[in-house]
Amino acid sequence: MKNYLNVEEGKNSWKRYVSTTILASVFMLLGSIIYIIAEIIMVAADESGKSYFDFDSGVAVGINANLDFLLSHIMYICWIFGLWIGIRFIHKRKMKSLITANKRVNWKKVIWSFGTFSLLLIISQLIDVVFNHSDYSWNHVSVKEYVLLILITFLLVPIQTTTEELFFRGLLLQWVSKKVKRPILLAIIVGLMFSIGHFANPEMNKSIILVGLDYIVAGFALTYIAIKTKSLEITIGAHAANNMFLALFLTTDDSVFGSIPSLFKVADTEPGANLIWSIVMFSVFYILCRGKIKKEKAADKDQLIA
Repeated sequence: MKNYLNVEEGKNSWKRYVSTTILASVFMLLGSIIYIIAEIIMVAADESGKSYFDFDSGVAVGINANLDFLLSHIMYICWIFGLWIGIRFIHKRKMKSLITANKRVNWKKVIWSFGTFSLLLIISQLIDVVFNHSDYSWNHVSVKEYVLLILITFLLVPIQTTTEELFFRGLLLQWVSKKVKRPILLAIIVGLMFSIGHFANPEMNKSIILVGLDYIVAGFALTYIAIKTKSLEITIGAHAANNMFLALFLTTDDSVFGSIPSLFKVADTEPGANLIWSIVMFSVFYILCRGKIKKEKAADKDQLIA
């Protein structure tokens, strides 16, 4: 099995990695500015006077949640476009090289990962509902609002999650792996980079340490899985499953997604319990991934023998 970290095509000096990283980051910043301007325009256009822009937190308050959720993806569209420019014209290779070293992306593996991680999320959430059912309540959303949320989630959330995967566990992981060869150390370094990028999320207000550790566990686990499976396909599927599940089914007052019309509202979340659940779930997911890869290797050997 070829390893996507051992990039053979294109030009991949450290100067090119630095240039692409800066370029993609500039486009991400540009997208953020466009999003903020769009929010300010929405507030100005609101004749009810109930909405306003909170300059301290940098978010609009009181605007349509679905529209705000849709516009928030402007940043990721700009980000992935900047990344594409860097890979195509600075590294002179295809975006596929950030995902796999094979001739084409294995979409069956992406779908398997999406389905498997979704199942783990559903099981863990149902267990939590049994023991903490009082924390969950029906969000009383309208059919129209929820249908729109479904469309936004399926069309745009995969762009958001895939952009993060391509940047952190694609570009940055390939760059760092040129110097760091030990899988655990490599996963710690890039996993921390991924986690730090989420430390500004409002969930951190619950507990800087516990929520921060939760992000670190997720960052390390997904990075380690990408290293061990030698491609980005499984982490792309899992990351999309996680964010889409949260968007469609669970919302909290301090969610990074805002007050979107998810089916259920969670009144209280325990950071410590969430951290334990993350450790258990990613451990089980890693075991399942190892089994999946072993089966693929065995199938490849059988084909060679035949």
